[in-house]
Amino acid sequence: MRPIVRTLLLFSLVFVALCPLEGRAQVIPHQHPAFHEIEEALQNRMISKDEAILQKFYMAHNPDRVQDRFKTEPEGQHHKLRCFTPVVQEYLRMKADLLPATVDEIERMLARPSSQQTEEYVSDSGNFIFYYETEGEDAVPMDNPDVNGVPEYVRKAAFAADSSYRYQVEELGFVDFRRTNPYEIYFEKVIVNGSDIYGDTRTSPDRTTTFIRVHNTFEGFPENSHPEGNAIGALYATIAHEIKHASQFATNRWEGSAGSFDWSEMDATLMEETTFDDVNDYYNYIKEDFDSAEPYSSSIFGTPQSPTPGAYWHVTWMLYFAEQFGMEYWVDVWDQFVENRTLPFLDAVEESLQSRNTSLAYEHLQNHMWHMASGPAYSPPFYGFEEREAYPNPNFNSVLTTTPDSLTGRNISAFAANYIDATAVQVAPGQPIISVESSVNGVGLGVIGYFNDGTTRQRFVLDPGSSNQTIQTTWNWSDLSDISIAVVNSNRSESATYSLYIYPSIPEEDVLVQNYPNPFYPDTRIDFTLNEQKRVILDVHDALGRKVQTLVDETRNPGYYSIDFDGSGLASGVYYYRIRTNEKTTTKKMVLIK
Repeated sequence: MRPIVRTLLLFSLVFVALCPLEGRAQVIPHQHPAFHEIEEALQNRMISKDEAILQKFYMAHNPDRVQDRFKTEPEGQHHKLRCFTPVVQEYLRMKADLLPATVDEIERMLARPSSQQTEEYVSDSGNFIFYYETEGEDAVPMDNPDVNGVPEYVRKAAFAADSSYRYQVEELGFVDFRRTNPYEIYFEKVIVNGSDIYGDTRTSPDRTTTFIRVHNTFEGFPENSHPEGNAIGALYATIAHEIKHASQFATNRWEGSAGSFDWSEMDATLMEETTFDDVNDYYNYIKEDFDSAEPYSSSIFGTPQSPTPGAYWHVTWMLYFAEQFGMEYWVDVWDQFVENRTLPFLDAVEESLQSRNTSLAYEHLQNHMWHMASGPAYSPPFYGFEEREAYPNPNFNSVLTTTPDSLTGRNISAFAANYIDATAVQVAPGQPIISVESSVNGVGLGVIGYFNDGTTRQRFVLDPGSSNQTIQTTWNWSDLSDISIAVVNSNRSESATYSLYIYPSIPEEDVLVQNYPNPFYPDTRIDFTLNEQKRVILDVHDALGRKVQTLVDETRNPGYYSIDFDGSGLASGVYYYRIRTNEKTTTKKMVLIK
């Protein structure tokens, strides 16, 4: 039986923070405690919405005005916000409902940084201008200056910005965000309630353009895999992340669900990985620790029963589509917001999938099967994410250790999943049947069989119009070491109650099933059943009775079998496939059409 990782945790998430683990910075992707205290006070009507948003901005811009009750930095922990942009987005969404005095004060805090010691550097492309300081708390590292005295840190930031723009805008085609040329990027050591911030994207006073702030050193930030070290890796990832935020604003002004914290942060985090693949900073949001095989409890790997979206820690949900369809897919999705800023994000996702002859329900099921087939303990060859072996092992909601066995009355949230591990303690006869009965239609079923010889096979079923889904495998229990089962709710707003059944199946009689598809080219599948152990011969003949190929000639155990036939080397026409045992012979016709 494969190892089952620790108990699942489920809780609400808003902001990303860091705390040390055995002396190392570790990403904890949950709400920063100070923001949690502010939200709780607002919900309990202890402060107004104006004071709540002001307190969030004071933490970054005027710590002396933060109320003592919100200075909640836990002793021994140092929290870092991944991105302050969601606070800016929150302010823009509620601006019309705020008092004029509140708006004026926040606008002053959102203004471009200014200093008399600021130096300037324009990137090689001419698209970006960087403002940096060489002294004081906002000073950048002064290592390896060039002949003009520009430090290497600034030059590398310029390289990252040029590379991100070239890839995201010029190559992929996301909306160009430059309304001024060159576009402005500032280095600052911004601290929120004792927490360093990676960066943020802010709007100009007239809301026509944006500018970016990034951390001035990235010293003490979490681990990543960049060959030049964690600080440069964090610098590259942050610039790629914030440039995507700038493109988002140019696309839809951060309006609608596409401008929500969850989707906009998932999207920007995706761009870190696809722009700079050798950084892998996003591992910090899906793992308990950068080098660990343990999932962070709030990632899809750790809590598949938590619905998508979920911001940074659900980035792999979006990465699935990038790997399946290419990044052009996400360009198609975002293009829809140019004309309709408030289009629901999943509606845009569905529309782009339909143009590719598939559906969101089907791909959501496949998405969870990829997550379930990840980590060093569960990664099969040739299936799933490109970096699946570096991902954490998935957590399983339940374990089945006998056959037959069942789970009854289980709940599953809308657009979420449950993972179940099934292992027969003793070798069972026959072949596994897995069936799910749910209270609503559209709850799909996917299974991965892990075989004793190290191979794996996958099966799945999803009938959106049915509440019952069944998979009859052709796998012998004696050949299996384990089965992973994903029960996936494809309903976007409706939760479900389901019961899962797994039991061995032995056919009552020998049956030869009509091949599918038929007519076919070049491949078709031939299914048959055996009710007891016996020798079986399955061969194919042409219309003149000449044998074309023998597909099976051996003794097999009772069960269900599926055999593929490749007719690519044959002429179009009628063919016959025949199965023979010591009891009877059965023949069926099939048609090959080129």
